[in-house]
Amino acid sequence: MSCYGDQHTMLSSDDVLPPPGDFQVLLLTLDSVSLSWSSPQGLTGPQTFRVTWGCDGETSSTRVKGGHYLEISSLKPGEKYQFNMATEGEDGRQSRWVSASLSTVVPPRDLKIDHLEETSFTLHWSKAEGMEKVPQRFLISHCIPGTDPRAANTDHCNKTFSNLQPGTEYTVSVATVLSNGEQSEPVSTTICTILPAPHQLTVDSVDTTSAAVSWSQPPGLDQTQHHYQISYHCPGTEPHITTTSSHSITLSDLQCGTQYSVTVCTVLENGKQSELVSTTFTTVLPAPDQLTVDSVGTTSATVSWSHPPGLDQTQHHYQISYHCPGTEPHITSTSSPSITLPDLQCVTQYSVTVCTVLENGKQSQLVSTNLTTIHFQWWKRPSRVAAVCVLLAVIIGLWDSWSCPEGWRRFGCRCYYLSTEKKTWNESRQDCLERGADLVIINSEEEQTFINGFKSVSYVWIGLTDSVTEGTWKWVDGNPLTTPRYWWSGEPGGGTYQNCGEIYYISSGQGVWRDLGCSFSQEWICEK
Repeated sequence: MSCYGDQHTMLSSDDVLPPPGDFQVLLLTLDSVSLSWSSPQGLTGPQTFRVTWGCDGETSSTRVKGGHYLEISSLKPGEKYQFNMATEGEDGRQSRWVSASLSTVVPPRDLKIDHLEETSFTLHWSKAEGMEKVPQRFLISHCIPGTDPRAANTDHCNKTFSNLQPGTEYTVSVATVLSNGEQSEPVSTTICTILPAPHQLTVDSVDTTSAAVSWSQPPGLDQTQHHYQISYHCPGTEPHITTTSSHSITLSDLQCGTQYSVTVCTVLENGKQSELVSTTFTTVLPAPDQLTVDSVGTTSATVSWSHPPGLDQTQHHYQISYHCPGTEPHITSTSSPSITLPDLQCVTQYSVTVCTVLENGKQSQLVSTNLTTIHFQWWKRPSRVAAVCVLLAVIIGLWDSWSCPEGWRRFGCRCYYLSTEKKTWNESRQDCLERGADLVIINSEEEQTFINGFKSVSYVWIGLTDSVTEGTWKWVDGNPLTTPRYWWSGEPGGGTYQNCGEIYYISSGQGVWRDLGCSFSQEWICEK
């Protein structure tokens, strides 16, 4: 290290020898100092140097021959010393004196930073080795480079600095000060406060080709010029980078049905950036629009829909699923915005759903509709084929007699079975399932009228229950009761104790619905 204090020369009466060069303090402790110097300019060979030192009027000296190093011990701690050095010739002549002054006060050690925040940090240090029991305090200063330092004193080995600027570099120095006012050289370090990142990054809305994200302003930046840098991209593409001084932004021109990663950071005017905060979102894959039933026949139906917006440049197709109650869905696909569904059952309600599908398999939300296939209406045929229609009627009658299993009755395209014994509701349903059927589901007024024609019984179980959710009546296929209702006056009224539906035949050809305790035993009707 260089000498502390001012260095100057004192001319002797015989100023003919060059003085020592590069006079330095290598090590300073409470009671010792190590000095070094270089050879005088122009001199070679062994040299002799005179060194003197003193404080408070006391002076010591020594002569160093052939070397450029001197360790002086037994100094007084906390005192200011004057050191002089000159080149000495064999004839006793001396060069001019080289002088320096320093105090035997050692600066603190082990400076450490912790609790680093946006606007504050804490500095810790240790007392100089050997000075642990010496009364002392510390002079601390801090500043932004290029500004005047702010100084403070403390008796402790730590100091918390607050009300700082976020994302800013500070120089901090600490010096030891003894009770007599003697002060060590300061030791310094630099620290940069944290630049806070945006808070609460949120995806506010997502559309097919755009998304809106927002965030909160980080703390401590009210008086600091800053903006935000936003980067977003989908996998395999280069990020799009933009900036804003606002706390929200709408990202546009996105690809539909695609996942995007978004990062936001705070940026100061000097270009310093905070840590990144990130989130992800997936743009909406548009579903088919305006799903319409165009035509319905006895065994087929045609449905169509509009091409979803935003998919002109995106490879996609449509997946169609359709089924009637109690059956597994049929699934097919097409690249066209319409399809004809074949091989349907006559007089049967079908649920149809359509969704958009990308090449990667991602699907849109489903759009759905219902349709019911029709009867074969032979009586509306032209009169010139009336004879053929009569023949067809006979054939239909014959077909109707054998197309259902023995003991079953046909209505439309369905078969119905009236039991010949009595069981509880659950036992009745199990019997139907074992017959490849289920308890009857009544979908229309015509079907209710048909069921009313069962004259040999007074009460029959049907496939209706609210045992899962009280007051929410559902058919055994899981569909809610939305078809015409034929409840008797005051029904259903049994509350939690009557959770199964029955038909009560109040007169010939007139049946009404009632709720009843499921454990009663009576006849039932199966349908398949």
